[in-house]
Amino acid sequence: SAGLARDLSTKSRHAFGRPPHIGLAARLPLPPSRSCAKVDASKEGTSVSSEPTREQLHRCLQAAAVPFIGFGFLDNFLMIVFGDLIDSTLCVALNFSTMAAAAIGNTISDGAGIWSGQWLESKCKALGFEEPKLTEAQQELPITIRWKNIGQFIGITIGCILGCCPLLVMDPNAAVQHRRDKEREEAFEIVISKVQEILQAEAVGLLLLNKERDELVSSHQSPNLPPSFHWKLNQGVIGHVAHSGNFINIADIKDEAMYDPELHDNFLNTGITVQSILCMPVFRGGEVHGVISVINKKDHSGTFTQKDEDVLSAICSHISVAVGDDKQTFKEVIEQCEKSMRTTGSPEFTSAASQRMATLFVPALEGIRTVLGAEATALMLLDPERQELFSEVIDGPLPHHSTPVGVGVVGEAVQVGHVMNVDVRDQESGWYRSERHQNYQGSGMNVRSELVVPLFDTSRKCQGAIKCINKHEGSAFSQEDVDYVTQVAHHIGMMLEGPDAGLRRVLALTRQKMQSKAVIQAADLDRGAVMCNLVKAERLPNRAVQKPATKAQKQKKIIDPYVTFSIARGNPLQQKPGVEERVMRGRNKDRKTAVRRFAKSLTVLEDSNPVWNESIALAFPKKFEDMPLEELWVHVLLWDYDSLTSDDLVAHAAFPLSEIRAGRMKEVAAHRLHPLPGFEHDLSSSRLWVSFDPCVPE
Repeated sequence: SAGLARDLSTKSRHAFGRPPHIGLAARLPLPPSRSCAKVDASKEGTSVSSEPTREQLHRCLQAAAVPFIGFGFLDNFLMIVFGDLIDSTLCVALNFSTMAAAAIGNTISDGAGIWSGQWLESKCKALGFEEPKLTEAQQELPITIRWKNIGQFIGITIGCILGCCPLLVMDPNAAVQHRRDKEREEAFEIVISKVQEILQAEAVGLLLLNKERDELVSSHQSPNLPPSFHWKLNQGVIGHVAHSGNFINIADIKDEAMYDPELHDNFLNTGITVQSILCMPVFRGGEVHGVISVINKKDHSGTFTQKDEDVLSAICSHISVAVGDDKQTFKEVIEQCEKSMRTTGSPEFTSAASQRMATLFVPALEGIRTVLGAEATALMLLDPERQELFSEVIDGPLPHHSTPVGVGVVGEAVQVGHVMNVDVRDQESGWYRSERHQNYQGSGMNVRSELVVPLFDTSRKCQGAIKCINKHEGSAFSQEDVDYVTQVAHHIGMMLEGPDAGLRRVLALTRQKMQSKAVIQAADLDRGAVMCNLVKAERLPNRAVQKPATKAQKQKKIIDPYVTFSIARGNPLQQKPGVEERVMRGRNKDRKTAVRRFAKSLTVLEDSNPVWNESIALAFPKKFEDMPLEELWVHVLLWDYDSLTSDDLVAHAAFPLSEIRAGRMKEVAAHRLHPLPGFEHDLSSSRLWVSFDPCVPE
């Protein structure tokens, strides 16, 4: 446009009587002998050297501005109109960029400007916008040129602004949407062919929901299916998946109640006889937006596997993103992540795995109830935000319900983190409450006995519990029942924790074994290692509520103590506040290593005078191998285990490693515990009985 403006400027000046260029020689004064060539000043009515009047300059500005309003208008108007048209058609078809559309549109508008220049100038003259009669010398004066340039600038600016008017009626996202639609069409065609190839299926179809007509409409399909077909929501397996939102994997359709010979024996009149079928919903905004149907596994088994389900579920999640608005889809993903953080279990599962797991919970609880001879069983999961347990799956006459943490047998078991087997009829147990246990949860049952086993993750944090109510024939649950449900809870806890829970537990078991002196020596890690002999503790403080806690947590006074040992540089007792944060970061890092940097004792539940009698091997960190012993200390930390949140650091003590290596701390003795900076615990009478031996190779 700038180049066009310069061209039109030259053309305009020439049209209004000004030559396109006056060389330097032409501007020099003429010699006396050629005085006859001088301009007759009297005929022009002005002196050769005089400047144009203010009125003449205004007329120059107007004469220069008005044509350029038209030039600017046409330039921008045509560029926007043609650029948008090209961007939504030619660029989509040939996969050109938006900048290419702008360049082509600008070329068209510049060409139109050249052809319309003479017409615009003639119209402006007809309207009276014409330059005043000036001498050639006056036209070359800087002030005249400046006023004309200002006029051209004002004109082209106003014209370009007015030429933007098509933007008021254009859809700014139309071209982008056309391009996205084309890319999506190409992607879906690839998806259909790849699903058919990966899952070894005979036919694959993607159907999208038409809410107005209450039916599914084919979007993309394999070549052996009709190019366009419709499917009612009350028809067959595909309609059931769209209506329920749950996937279906059927090995033999003829064995199912949804089998319909008219639908499945000659599928869509293609000659395909449906035997196995896998249908997966496609969600958008939490609602079913479509269904992808995979028909007839072609391998020797003839049935779709769990791996096929997971693969198709992952593909459906990407289809959901492709059919949705980017901004809205991203918002939904964030909301789903927030929801996952508020609920028990791992967010790593696909929708297929989650549905499969929920489906398996039902027969699992039915099996528990049958083996135990219980009247009802329930899987209760923890909502950490609300600090309550809600029934995820129930087998028996119980309704779905929720229980606050710390309330009732199940709430207490989750709060303290251990198994509770209660005979409610025993008045001495203190558990019986007529308003709670008569007509329990409105089920008509009167609770006689209750067995609750918590579900733990690898870090021993509670995720929920299995609740069993009323052993048959009025008896209490036996120890054999407790052992059986504990084993079941171990596996369910792993399922809830996520796909890598098994590896995490193997690593935790390895770290525990690496605290043995024999294992340390066998692994050649005993050089510089220390044997920590933890005997007991006396008069430990009660639990201090330092952070927001529920009423149930505040009622729990006695701590659940355990001890960790680590080697640190510098005396930890002389360090500044922030010890707890540094230690917590170190322990989180410790969970991903085979050899613990923080050797850990067993946890003693609800005991202010715990007895351990443990010998724990503490490996020497490699990063301290070249440091003087005088700078290293064994840091002893006393913790309070919490089954629901992070454990609390209660107190600590420190012992010089040089003294331990010298063999001066082999005798068991009572040592004082010190409070951490920023924490106030009454530790005046608290003592920890420990001794240390250098772990010398035999």
